[in-house]
Amino acid sequence: MSAAILPARMHACGSQRGGRGGGAPAEPAGAAEPRDAEPGPRDVGELCRQFAPVCESAVDPLEICCALEFEGWSDKAVRESYGIRDVFALAEQMYVRVPRRPVDPDEPPDPWQLATVRPALHGLLYGLPTVCFPAAARLLAGPGVVGLLVVVSLVSWAISQSLAYLGYLRLGQADPARAARLLRAGLGAGLAGVLLALAVTRLVLPVRLPAVLFAAGVGAYMLGATVLIVLGAERLLLAAAAPGVLGGAVFLLLGRPAELTAPACAALTATPLLALALGAASATRAAGGRRPGHGRHAGARGGPGTGQARTGRDGGRLVTSTELRGALPSAGFGLVAAGLFAFPVAAGLPGHASAGVLVSLPLAMSMGAAEWILIWFRRRTQRLLRATGELRAFAARARLALLAALLVYLTVTAALTAVVAAAAAVAKLADPGLAVLPQVAAYLAVGGAMFAALLLQAFGSRVVPLACCAVALAVEAVCRSDGLTAQLLACTALLIGLAGYAALVLGSATRHTC
Repeated sequence: MSAAILPARMHACGSQRGGRGGGAPAEPAGAAEPRDAEPGPRDVGELCRQFAPVCESAVDPLEICCALEFEGWSDKAVRESYGIRDVFALAEQMYVRVPRRPVDPDEPPDPWQLATVRPALHGLLYGLPTVCFPAAARLLAGPGVVGLLVVVSLVSWAISQSLAYLGYLRLGQADPARAARLLRAGLGAGLAGVLLALAVTRLVLPVRLPAVLFAAGVGAYMLGATVLIVLGAERLLLAAAAPGVLGGAVFLLLGRPAELTAPACAALTATPLLALALGAASATRAAGGRRPGHGRHAGARGGPGTGQARTGRDGGRLVTSTELRGALPSAGFGLVAAGLFAFPVAAGLPGHASAGVLVSLPLAMSMGAAEWILIWFRRRTQRLLRATGELRAFAARARLALLAALLVYLTVTAALTAVVAAAAAVAKLADPGLAVLPQVAAYLAVGGAMFAALLLQAFGSRVVPLACCAVALAVEAVCRSDGLTAQLLACTALLIGLAGYAALVLGSATRHTC
């Protein structure tokens, strides 16, 4: 309500100071002070009309009283002109006479602008590198490869999610240089973790060295991509992905000729190396751009900015133990999300290898659409907050917007899957048929559940999505003997559960106020 009052009051004061009337007393322009007016009672209604902008927006008679005194009306002038004892009594009468019609505040700036290029670019960056997997089929031949790829997926997803959380946390604290240093350190530590996990896996599984090197490239690309996306350097990531994507696509389109195997492998190798190099270089360049009041030596300079307080609180460390604990749900979500996508293939469920080939690209590309839909949902709920006066009405409309967002995501993902299946059939990379529809439906249910989980995480709810995904993965593991039926039921239940919880949580107006 105060936001609606202020513009009207400022408008009234501006018009009074500018001599345009509206809030001036009864005397014409150039007349003497109100106290010098001719004695005798006058009509209060005329004064109410002149002060209408103030009276209509006032929430208390004192606001009208302040406006009257600003214009020079004293107690004596009020008694002589209107026969009322003082300014306060006159303001109370004016407040009673004029109904409240506050002026609507100006439309606030929209913090959730709908971009088109950036989400689409993200979708390409998430999806196109999956072309490298069929192109590297010869490198991935032999026993233990599926287990190796599952391990690198679990480890790299978990590390990437936690690193992105910490990077965005630092950026949210308006400390980009320190965020860049944290990302650079996390890039090195994450790569060491991936290599360690692969070394242990090779000791356990009989995997060939080329497959291990390819898996290391997958982990390196994911870490480098995380750093570049958090820093907003998507174009550099596109340049890094270009050699592997283009080389792999040409290799597949030409029918995987043996004479082009070495050039294709070189192109595939260049992508993770470029992603690592560009990620480290971008983080180093961003870390060098320290601003006054921020960075390691902000406290020593004694500047008054927030950097001094932050350095004094955590000793200038890149990350605190509290922040690391806060990153655990993100790491856990990355772990179970990778597990949900990889488990059917890892468990050897019939038909899931071919279904995984068909849905891996569209599901990855759908994350760009998910980003756009999430921004649309936040923009829609912000408008509902300003336009809805009742909590129940807001809850109903917000839940309808949530349902629309989920349906749009599933529709886009299903359309992308159909396009990829048609392209795979033309290129003879897969033979999609009606038999794979149940497996594809299960993967689409997982994709919808991931969208609902990401939506909840965007509004600060991270524990429940993690717990639901972990339970669904555990159910799939326990009931793996039931095959596709168990997976389809578990994934559908996960989608319904997360969507229902999102409808419950996001129907509250307080969730949308920040």
